[in-house]
Amino acid sequence: MYSKASLIALFLVLFMPLHAQDFESFAQECDTSYYNTGITVWDLTTDSLLWSYNGQKVMRPASTQKLFTAVAALDQLTAQHEYRTRILHTGDVTEDSLLNGDIYIVGDFDPTLKYGDIRFFAKQIKDFGINRINGTIYADASMKESALYGNGWCWDDVPCNNMPYLSPLMYERGSLYPDFKSYSTDLYFNPPLYFAQTISNELKDLGVFNAQGDSTSVCADLGKAPADSCYEIFVNSITIGQALQHMMKTSDNLYAESMFYHLGFTWKEASQRVLDVIRKTGADASRVKVADGSGVSLYNYSCADTEVALLRYAFQNPNIYTYLYHSLPIAGMDGTLEKRMISGPAFGNVHAKTGTVTGCSCLAGYVTASNGHILAFSIMNNGVMTASVGRNFQDRLCQELAK
Repeated sequence: MYSKASLIALFLVLFMPLHAQDFESFAQECDTSYYNTGITVWDLTTDSLLWSYNGQKVMRPASTQKLFTAVAALDQLTAQHEYRTRILHTGDVTEDSLLNGDIYIVGDFDPTLKYGDIRFFAKQIKDFGINRINGTIYADASMKESALYGNGWCWDDVPCNNMPYLSPLMYERGSLYPDFKSYSTDLYFNPPLYFAQTISNELKDLGVFNAQGDSTSVCADLGKAPADSCYEIFVNSITIGQALQHMMKTSDNLYAESMFYHLGFTWKEASQRVLDVIRKTGADASRVKVADGSGVSLYNYSCADTEVALLRYAFQNPNIYTYLYHSLPIAGMDGTLEKRMISGPAFGNVHAKTGTVTGCSCLAGYVTASNGHILAFSIMNNGVMTASVGRNFQDRLCQELAK
């Protein structure tokens, strides 16, 4: 038989939420540290604020910005929304397999395309019954604004594998065409044109030539597909739900920007749709500036309160939470958290998005406390001389949250 006192003690351990005094040492550490810190922890089980330290202080989010992009895309577009790369043609195909018309490759900013996909696209054109083309192969990159870099990206960061050109039509992250790492004036600097030229070369290898059939590649150029005179040859598609896994687990900037531009034609339009979702959470949108979808930009600003409001909104909407939660890196197990919190109560428990750029280290996501309560948290460290300083602080605080 348990005594009444022991039952009360057991109840307190299992069901009572954590209290702010449990984090007093962390607050004191923040008070005396050389860098700035903002923290908000929300008990989702009781739907109440657990603790906040500078939660309304505006800071740079780094790649926790991807949480804004992901939640906005899942809310505004749904996980079933597709990236659709379309191959279209104008004109007619004659009985002897001559296309009297043009081919349009219409990009939709699919970040997953590889060289193998290019070869597959070319085969789809040939299998459609086209052996000669009396026309041009056009690359249509009109689904987004023409800027190849994100708003506020540093000139010395691009282009590279982590910050590639932002084109709706490219393959292998745009890294295969000439002068990838320099500002070239060559035509091949243009990713969509290079895409069309590669398709043309692959068709030649398959025996698909120009109208004269003289083993010459079909001319490639840039152009927008006419809306009223095109016919479909093939459509390649992936969903936001599929792209989200790689985007969040590995913190892939290209994937995040491609998702961002599905929210709007320009970065300003996409930004407004993200801000619309932030307003739906009840957060103060005036404390947020959205410049890109990945967190690379120097112009992004938010605060811990806003990030937690976004996580809370996602938790309250299963159609968002199901995809978001399973896409987040897991402490000590995978993604950008694979080598962090490899033991202790946070191991395998914390599901969170990391954020790291020079001077900034952030972490935001979910953790289950020992009493079974699900917590949403945001920890933003700005002004750190090395990212490891922020990571160490975040990992220790997460271990405390998981106790």
